[in-house]
Amino acid sequence: MFYWMTDAQQREFAAAQQRFSAYLNIRVLRGRVPDVLAQEAPASIAFLHLDLNSAAAEIAALEQLYERMVVGGYLVLDDYGWHAYRQQKAEEDPFFRSRGTTVLELPTGQGLVIKTAA
Repeated sequence: MFYWMTDAQQREFAAAQQRFSAYLNIRVLRGRVPDVLAQEAPASIAFLHLDLNSAAAEIAALEQLYERMVVGGYLVLDDYGWHAYRQQKAEEDPFFRSRGTTVLELPTGQGLVIKTAA
């Protein structure tokens, strides 16, 4: 799938690919959430860190990825407790409640979820 990028974005993408090219277990992808995640996400996830600065994007990512997390897996929500990103908390809390869990708000402003059930 082709995604249009400005010249600056193309340079940044190429730089990111180059930076991680030595790591065989890392793929640098471009695309929109959740489309790219539906195509490329691992089947099993033990640690997930979301920092998308958008409630809609984070919920879309969670819908693709949360069920792939293993029991005992850790999820860090980067902006969970910050007032500037309150919409993320407002939308993520019901997402987790519907799955029988809650988010621990950390002093850093991040949120922590430890998946306890499949």
